[in-house]
Amino acid sequence: MSNHFDEPTQQFSNRGQAVCKSTRDALLPVAIIACHPDPNRLGEFCALDGLMQFGEQEINRHWPEFHTTTSSIGQGLSVPQVSRKSMRLVREGGLTFILRRQDYSAPVSLNGEVLQDELRIDQQSLEQGVELCLGDHVMLFIKCMPEPAMLQDDLGLVGISQGVQQVRERIGKVASMDEPVLIRGATGTGKELVAQAIRRQSKRFGKPFIVANIPAMQPSLAVSELFGAVKGAFTGASTDRKGYFQAAHQGTLFLDEIGEASQDVQAMLLRALESQQVVPVGSTEADQVNVRVIAATDANLEAQGENEFKQPLLHRLSSYQIFLPPLAERREDIPALLRNFLQGHWLKVEGSDSLPVSFEAPWLSCDLVRQVMQAPWPGNVRQLLNITRQLVVDSRGDQHLQMDPHLLSSLSHSSVTGEAGRVAEPATVKRRKPSQITQDELLKALQNQRYDMQATADELGISRGSVYELIKRHPQLRAVGDIPDSELRQAYQDSGGDLEQMTTRLQVSRIGLLRRLRSMGIDA
Repeated sequence: MSNHFDEPTQQFSNRGQAVCKSTRDALLPVAIIACHPDPNRLGEFCALDGLMQFGEQEINRHWPEFHTTTSSIGQGLSVPQVSRKSMRLVREGGLTFILRRQDYSAPVSLNGEVLQDELRIDQQSLEQGVELCLGDHVMLFIKCMPEPAMLQDDLGLVGISQGVQQVRERIGKVASMDEPVLIRGATGTGKELVAQAIRRQSKRFGKPFIVANIPAMQPSLAVSELFGAVKGAFTGASTDRKGYFQAAHQGTLFLDEIGEASQDVQAMLLRALESQQVVPVGSTEADQVNVRVIAATDANLEAQGENEFKQPLLHRLSSYQIFLPPLAERREDIPALLRNFLQGHWLKVEGSDSLPVSFEAPWLSCDLVRQVMQAPWPGNVRQLLNITRQLVVDSRGDQHLQMDPHLLSSLSHSSVTGEAGRVAEPATVKRRKPSQITQDELLKALQNQRYDMQATADELGISRGSVYELIKRHPQLRAVGDIPDSELRQAYQDSGGDLEQMTTRLQVSRIGLLRRLRSMGIDA
């Protein structure tokens, strides 16, 4: 069984291309600040509409003006190292342009090629996005796309790409309804974030939002965890116990990684969706529930046989679907995401969400940003979040943001690019049976992926649920739920609350560790 959601993601990508081609007149080059001596400006953008209206666009220290999605008031780059004199982008025809140096006196490069007199930018390059570096201080990412909309609320989804704008539109259309929603996308694309956005826009906002991580449930207890159990239903059931469905009554239940559900769970889920009734384990009476179900998967459920995923359940869940594009297909969003994550980590580490500003010796370099922009990001937004966390921690006390050489090497080796900065697809991992995975392989993969369960599963070519099962059998490993409270509190104290240190020390998932600490009342 493939756990990679390749086909629907490709369908989403193709749909986006179809939209572009059918609305070609609405497309125009958009310049996005990817690197700047003031890193708080990363992600600001400017639609270069002068190119389409007048056939040319000046670029200099003060023009064009860049702004955010929440404010139309903009400002120029305002960097001393950027020349006051202008270079020009001139429209040659269609979506092909010529970049001319003219009187611009400072160094310029386009996708690494130094600008002497002029450079040509063809339509294919512009559709993929080009990197325009103004000396060592500023990088602009220019891409042909629909003009980004001004927003009152970004729904917690950072970015201006067409893919993200489509996701926001779909959330707005379905949020007020009670229909099930199936969110589909690769690991780390933000499926739970989308589920939370749907809930916030719905009439169920303020009511329970319960997250059920299907692969994390023990197979023997999954039914009782979801639907509850009565006293005496099984060994250890000393009292009646509510399940996730009962806990989510009047609210929203998010079923993460629904493709990992067992056949028994699938059958009961289908009944619950159709009847809004659940039968606790050991009971003969059904509980009436009023729950909106949102499910998520990175698996191609259509390609699975009936013995793996029941098609009636798929049809019921997929009455409305939202497809999330991988990060490699929305590189124009990386600058804003990078700024957002850096500010969040900086706030935790330094107590301020305002990043360091220096026009003489920038805190953030164009070389580092180039590495980030060109990486294929198989772990998507979650991987970028983890990278930025390590960047901030590793650079504490330094004047410049620096990437660990090993981290830089891993990004460099994975960022194989073609002409015009096009990112190559990461190699597909061959699917394997869990029985083929040795204990040493499991331990090494967990260490390589910093105990991220989905990333470990991807490296090994098995499902995330299988990773949990292998951990249970491994003599050196344990689930976060098996760690005594006293050991967790001691590890928290010794590490000063640093989750990365705790994850490495305890050899457990960071997400699972975070949930366990919060359940103990520890602010992590």
